[in-house]
Formats: sequence, structure tokens, C-alpha cells
Amino acid sequence: MDVIEIDAITGKITERDFTTEELAQRETDAADLVQRETATTDAESTRLANIEAARDHAASLGFTDAMLAVMYPNLTP
Repeated sequence: MDVIEIDAITGKITERDFTTEELAQRETDAADLVQRETATTDAESTRLANIEAARDHAASLGFTDAMLAVMYPNLTP
């Protein structure tokens, strides 16, 4: 892979290979991104499961969807 550097003052364009440190940082950043995306997906799945559980519980107590929409508008996915 190549790094393209552009000098903002002179406009000179330099193309070079990644250094070992830059490549290691790039791999670390990519792994961190995957971890953050997974955590976000997990959190959203948990949030939706909690909403569904709350709606099911309310339904078991006799509340209708219309009643829930008025009383608890945040229980919509």
C-alpha cells in the first residue's frame, strides 16, 4: 500500500510505502472500528429486545398498542 503526501504550500505530491509503525497503527485502527461497530450493534439489539419485553409485559397487563403509544411513546422501536 502507498501513502500519498501532498505538501499544502508547494503542492508537491510524494508517494511512498507505509512505515512499519503506520501500518501497525492502521491495523489497530481497523480493529478498533470493528469493535466499536460490534458494540453499537449489540447495544441496539439489547435496546430493541428491552422495548419488545416492555411491550409484551404491558400487553400481558391488558394495555393495547394505542394505549402504549399515548402513555409510552418511547416504546416504539
